[in-house]
Amino acid sequence: MTVRRRKNGAGAMDVRLAALRDDIEALQQNMKSLVVDTGDVAGDGVHEAVRATENAAQRVLDDVEEWANGQVGSLRGVVREQPFTSCILSMSAGALMGALFLRR
Repeated sequence: MTVRRRKNGAGAMDVRLAALRDDIEALQQNMKSLVVDTGDVAGDGVHEAVRATENAAQRVLDDVEEWANGQVGSLRGVVREQPFTSCILSMSAGALMGALFLRR
């Protein structure tokens, strides 16, 4: 039994297969470019989020510093008016902090 090939259909099939290979290669290149571009966009988004977080943290620190500086004057007044009470409170706070740090 002999198997015969049709010559007229084989040529068209080879052309279609070559076109399909070219399309697949182009698709692979497009996918690689898409992955690279997506990574770049995601990286830019992360950098922007980090910058925004750093800016927000700096604003909070500035606000806390401003508040603490404003409270120094009133704290000095309280210490001058009630030195004994201030001393007892300071020693109690120090003992509490020492106990917390020495716990294991």
